[in-house]
Amino acid sequence: MKSRFLIFILLVLIVATMTACGEKHSTDPKEEQQPFYGMVSVATHYMALEELAYDAEFIVEAEWTNNMEGVNVSGANFQLNDININKVLEGDPKLAGQTIKIIGIGGLNTAPHTKNVLFLVKYDGPITQEAYAVVGYYQGIFAINDDNEVVYDADKYGGVKHFQGALEGLSMESFEQKIQEAIKNARIPIWNMPQLSEEEQRRAEEEGHKMYLEDKKRLEEQLKEREIK
Repeated sequence: MKSRFLIFILLVLIVATMTACGEKHSTDPKEEQQPFYGMVSVATHYMALEELAYDAEFIVEAEWTNNMEGVNVSGANFQLNDININKVLEGDPKLAGQTIKIIGIGGLNTAPHTKNVLFLVKYDGPITQEAYAVVGYYQGIFAINDDNEVVYDADKYGGVKHFQGALEGLSMESFEQKIQEAIKNARIPIWNMPQLSEEEQRRAEEEGHKMYLEDKKRLEEQLKEREIK
């Protein structure tokens, strides 16, 4: 059964296993921040489009905007990103033409591609009242390039890449057809969170602490700048 609580469980797992956000921060204001998914402990590695479709309440074609709001809850930093819905492939058709908020930890925007196909669930939790979240944190984000072809590049930012590689380069029309087939043949994903070795856990903790210190320093500098102004 599709559960709107799925993404909240995922976010809890992320917060519990990370000391800071899953995004590499820089104190250099000229350097563009990039999403970093390597520190995110996703509960499920989706192995097929049918599994992703099963957990998605909504599948939409959308465009990222530059509107972003940061929210801090119990020391964890979340982001609310506005997206414009162009077309609804699954879910409430009334969403078409609307602007909704996507919740996540760290950067999710797959710049330079602003057009995307997103697999979403309605967020139901303590952070905000009206928002949606990407299934599998980043696994349900498929960018559409200027040639109207599918791009999946989460692996470039430390994320997992399984079945998604076989979809890259498909035209938008072919991708929509595959999505509709996946909806008809949707199946329950296997709970397959990989176990980290002691060495991997140690490295993850060290990296998380490093990012925490960088984040803390950045926030302190921002507060000093505000005080000066």
